[in-house]
Amino acid sequence: MSRNTNIEPLMFPVELKPVYLKEKRYNKLSNFSAVTANIDGEEKVYSVVSGGYTLVMNKDALAFGKEIFREMFPNSNDDDFIVFNVISPLSKSYCHIDLINRNYTLNICSQEVYVPFIRITNSYNKSRKLKFELGFCRKVCDNGVIFEREFVSLNFNHFKNEISSRKILKIKDMNYEKLKSAEQSFINYMENLYNIKIEEKYFIPVTAEILRLKFKKEDVSERYYKIIDKQKEEFLTIMEKLKAKYTAELGETAYSLFNTVTALANEKVFVKNIRYNDYQIKAGEWVKKIVRMNEEEQIQKYLDDCVKNLN
Repeated sequence: MSRNTNIEPLMFPVELKPVYLKEKRYNKLSNFSAVTANIDGEEKVYSVVSGGYTLVMNKDALAFGKEIFREMFPNSNDDDFIVFNVISPLSKSYCHIDLINRNYTLNICSQEVYVPFIRITNSYNKSRKLKFELGFCRKVCDNGVIFEREFVSLNFNHFKNEISSRKILKIKDMNYEKLKSAEQSFINYMENLYNIKIEEKYFIPVTAEILRLKFKKEDVSERYYKIIDKQKEEFLTIMEKLKAKYTAELGETAYSLFNTVTALANEKVFVKNIRYNDYQIKAGEWVKKIVRMNEEEQIQKYLDDCVKNLN
C-alpha cells in the first residue's frame, strides 16, 4: 500500500451547532450540540454531544502531536517533523496521522533502518479519543508498529477538564530519556526476532492468529459461507505474495514474519481503515509474546496450534 501524506483534506472547518427538538415548534436543547461540517456544499452531522464536550479540530490535534514530539526531540525544529502516513475513512469522521522525525534513525542488526513516529488519533463522531502513541516504522516501507504502549499511549476524552495544551504538554513521561529507553527495548526485541527461525509454511496461520482472523463456518447461514470463503481467499492471496516477498528479503525468521504481519495491516484491499491501528498494535504485542515463548522453548507448540486454529 502506498503511503498517503496529504493532510489537507482533513483540515476542513468543523463547528458545534445548537440542537433543536421538534414538537409543536422547535425548542433549543441547551445542553446539547451537533458536531457539523460543510463538505462539498453539504452540511454533515458527525455526532450530537453534551455541553461539556470540547471540539478538537484535526489541525489542533496535529499541533499537539508536534509539540509532544518536540518534547522528545528538544533539538529539532518544525521542518524535521514530516507526515509519514495518513489514514481516514471517506466520511473523514476520524483520522490517524503519523509524524516522523526524518533526522532521527535507529539501526537493527546494522541492516534495517527504523524511525520513531507519533500516531495522532482524533475523531468527530465520538468513536475515538484524542490519542497520541509512539511507535517505530521500517524506513523502506509503510510498516509501522505501536510499541511499548504502556509508556507512550496518551488518551484524552473530549471534555473541557481533559483537554488543554497545558495539560497535554505537561506529561512527564514524554521526554527524550524515556524515548531512548523505549528505543533500546525495541532494538533488543527486533534483534531477538532475527534469531528466531520460523519456516515460511507457518507464516499464514501465525498471521491469522496474531490478528485474530477467524474463518470458521459453524452455525452460519449459506450466505455467510460465501462471505467467509471470499474473505479467506482474499487473505490467502495477499499473504502468499507478502510471505514470498519478505522471506526472500529477510529469510525465514520471526523478524520476516513480523514484517509480513505489519505489511498486511496496510493492505487496504483486505483491511478496513477501522482495523489499521488495531492490527499494528497486535503486531507489536506479538513481538514480546514470541520472544518470551522462544525463551521458554514453547514456539513449536505455538506454531502447531496456529495451524490447527486456521484449518
